[in-house]
Amino acid sequence: MNTAKKIPLELLVVALGGCLGGGLRYLLGQIPFWGPLPLTTLLINWVGSFALALLGVYLAQHDDVSYLWPSFVGTGILGGFTTFSTMILQVYQQYYLSPVIAIAYLVASLVGAIVLIDLAHGLGAKLFKGASHD
Repeated sequence: MNTAKKIPLELLVVALGGCLGGGLRYLLGQIPFWGPLPLTTLLINWVGSFALALLGVYLAQHDDVSYLWPSFVGTGILGGFTTFSTMILQVYQQYYLSPVIAIAYLVASLVGAIVLIDLAHGLGAKLFKGASHD
């Protein structure tokens, strides 16, 4: 399929994935949290980081996957699901209430995401090692 025909189809799958990911993020955002940290956003970003890394490991070992799946799952679902811009806005807002809590939240978000990416790479290497290419 030539590039001119691929772009509209890929855009459609990204939009559909973004709808699903954004919808899921919205629903999870309805869960109330207690205390000064926006824990739902923190957990969403951690889960999204882990899932995106796991997807990357899988795709690196499976060259027979349609070009649409990474766009649908990675860019669409996980892009719509994760909330980096929301997290940064929350850090900014929290900073005026408590700079210490804001910095703790930012560090927890980044360190947690990095740790989960590392765990996903290890898990993905074990899960997908030697998997068939059917």
